[in-house]
Amino acid sequence: MLNIARQANNPSLLAEVLNHQGNLLTAEYDYEAALEAYTEARTHVTQDDALYSKILINQAQTIFLVDVENAYQKHAFKASIAALKQALPAAQSGSPRYTQVFGLIALGKLAQQIKAKLPKQSAQLLAIAYQALDAARNVANRLGNATAKAHVYGHLGQLYQQAKRYDDALSLTRQAVFFAQQTRQPPLLYFWQWQLGRIQNARGDKHGAIAAYQQAVTNLKSIRAQVATTGYINLTESFREKIAPVYFELADLLLQQANATQDVSRRDKLLRQARKAIESFKEAELQDYFQSDCVDLQTQCTDLAQIIDAQTAVLYPIPLPDRLELLLQRRDGLVQATVPIREEVLRDKIASFLSPLRRPPYLIEESDKSQSDEQSPETFVCTPTEMPPPKIDKQAQTFLGHAQTLYSWLIEPLAAQLHNIKTLVIVPDGALRTMPFSALHDGQQFLIQKYAVAITPGLCLRSQPIPRQGKSTILLGGLSEAVQGFSSLPCAEYELNTLKKLFNKTHKPLLNKQFTIDNVDQELNQGAYSILHIASHGQFNAELKNTFILTYDDKLSMDRLEQLINMTTIQDKPVELLTLSACETAVGDDRAALGLAGIALKAGVESTLASLWKVDDVATQALVVEFYRQLQNRAISKAQALQNAQTMMLTDDLYRGYRHPYFWSAFLLIGNWL
Repeated sequence: MLNIARQANNPSLLAEVLNHQGNLLTAEYDYEAALEAYTEARTHVTQDDALYSKILINQAQTIFLVDVENAYQKHAFKASIAALKQALPAAQSGSPRYTQVFGLIALGKLAQQIKAKLPKQSAQLLAIAYQALDAARNVANRLGNATAKAHVYGHLGQLYQQAKRYDDALSLTRQAVFFAQQTRQPPLLYFWQWQLGRIQNARGDKHGAIAAYQQAVTNLKSIRAQVATTGYINLTESFREKIAPVYFELADLLLQQANATQDVSRRDKLLRQARKAIESFKEAELQDYFQSDCVDLQTQCTDLAQIIDAQTAVLYPIPLPDRLELLLQRRDGLVQATVPIREEVLRDKIASFLSPLRRPPYLIEESDKSQSDEQSPETFVCTPTEMPPPKIDKQAQTFLGHAQTLYSWLIEPLAAQLHNIKTLVIVPDGALRTMPFSALHDGQQFLIQKYAVAITPGLCLRSQPIPRQGKSTILLGGLSEAVQGFSSLPCAEYELNTLKKLFNKTHKPLLNKQFTIDNVDQELNQGAYSILHIASHGQFNAELKNTFILTYDDKLSMDRLEQLINMTTIQDKPVELLTLSACETAVGDDRAALGLAGIALKAGVESTLASLWKVDDVATQALVVEFYRQLQNRAISKAQALQNAQTMMLTDDLYRGYRHPYFWSAFLLIGNWL
C-alpha cells in the first residue's frame, strides 16, 4: 500500500497512508519506526490541512509511550509535553469538523496521562487538558452533533471529577448522559452512566450511585465498547481492564450496603444483586474470549437453593481492590464474609503459591535425567515402582505456607457454615482461576481431603446440573509419539489401553497416526459416546487462536471442537464429559485460565476434566484411571470421583512418591459436578 501511494504522486494520499502506518507501528510497539512515518507524513501536507493536526496528535501520543518506557530518566516526559504543546494549536485551527472534536479530546486525555506520570502536580498540564476539552466543547456545540457533545461533556466531567469538583462533574456528566441518550448508542450511554455512578459515590450518595451503575450495566448490551475510529491512534485496553470495573464497582457498592444493613431480607436481596452483577461480567468475558455471542449462556441465573442439596455449597469469591468478599450459598441461605486483603496482595500470594507447585518437586541427578530422556515410549515404566522416591527439593515444599495463608483467607472465614458440607463448588475469578483450590491446606490436611471440589465459570452459564444418565461409553484418542515439535507422552498409550479394558471396549483407541480430526469426527458421528477422552498436549492461551489440542498432523481449535461435539447433540447422543489429561495453561495468565474454565461451555459438554499444567506421565495415568474406576459407581458424583482419585495419591502407599500436590492438584473438574 505504501509503495502504491508513493507511485501515485498524490501527497495527501501518501500522508494519509504514512499516518495509518505510524498508527499500526505504534500498536505493534515499534515506536521508532512509527515516529519516522509520522515525520515523513508531515512533509507531505500543509499546516492548514486537517490531516496535519492528526499526524501531530498521533506523534505526541507515540512520544508519550516512548517517555513511559524511559520514565526513570531525569527529564522524562519533557518531549511529550513539547509534542503536546505543538499539537494543540494545530488541532484548534481550521473550520469546525467532527474529527477535530476527537483530536482535541485525545490531547486533553494525553495531558492528563502525562500529569498522572509526573511526581508532582502540574498546573500547566491541567490547564492544557481544560483548554483542549473546552475547545472540543466549542466545536461540538457549533456542529450540534449529539455524539460529539456526549464525548466532550463526559470527558470534561471526568476532568472535574479528578479535581474533586464533584458538583461541576455531576452537572457535566448528566449533560453527557443526555446527549448520549439522543445518539441511541448504548455503549456510549453506559460509559457516562458509569461515570455518573462514580461521581455519586464520591459525593456520598450510595443509592444514586447504585441506580446509575445499574443503568450502565443494563445499557452495556454489546460486550465490547464501541470506540470512534477517526484516524487517531486507538490504544485500547484489554477487555477486562475496559469492561470489568463497572460491574465490580457496582458489586462493591451493593456488598457494602449488604454488610451495613440489619434487615435480613434486604441483605439477601443486595447480595444476590451483587452476585448477579459479577455474573453479567463473567458472561461478557467468556463471550469476548471465544469471540462469539453464541457461547451456551443463560440470561437468568440458576436458583442455587433449588439445585444444591444440604451437603453441597457454592463458594463465590469476589476480589476487590481493597478487600476480598466471600459469598457462600447453602441450601438454607446466602452468607457473606469480608476479608481485609487487597486484590493486589491476593494476586501476589497466588503467584507465590503456584511458583513451587507447577514444577516437578524432586531433585534429579543429571545421570538420572539423561537416562529418563533416552527412554522410548516402549520402555517407559508407566506404573509406580517399589523403589523409594527421589529426594524432594526444599524449594518445592515452600508452597505449603502459601497454601495455608490462602486457606485462611478463602475458606477459614466460612468454616462454621461448611461443617456439614461434602461438595464445594467454586466460582473463581481473575487470578483465582489460575490456582488449584484442592491444594489449599488448613495446617492438618488439604482441602480435597475435606471436600469434593468442582469449578464452574459462572452460575448463569449452564442449565441445571443433572446426574449421569445410563451406562457410560467412551471414545479414546491421543498421542504417545513426539509430533509437530511437542514432546512424547510415554504413558498415553498405557493410559488409553487401560481405559479400553475398564470400559470393555472392543475398538482400539485412536492413537498417534490414527488420532486425526477427521477420524475423531467420523467416530463421533458413527458411535454414541458419553465421554470423549483425549490424552494429548493441549494449550490454553490468552488468545483463542493460540488455544488448541494437538492431533497427529494438525491442531484442534476450540471452534472445530465445538463443531464436532455439537453434531453429537444434534444427533441426540451428546457427549457429557470431555477429559483432557495433558493440557496446560500459561503461567499466571488469568485469561488463559478463563479459556480452560470455559471449554465445557464452548464445547457444549456438561463437564470437563482437565489439568492446569502438564503433570508427570505416571501420576497422570494413575489419577485419571482411578477417576474413571470411581465413576463406575453410579452413586458417586464426578466431583467425588475426582476427590477419591486425588486422595488416593495422598494416602495409598503405592503412590507415596506422588504425594506432592504437583502430581495431583492440577486436575480440575469444570462444570456439572454431579
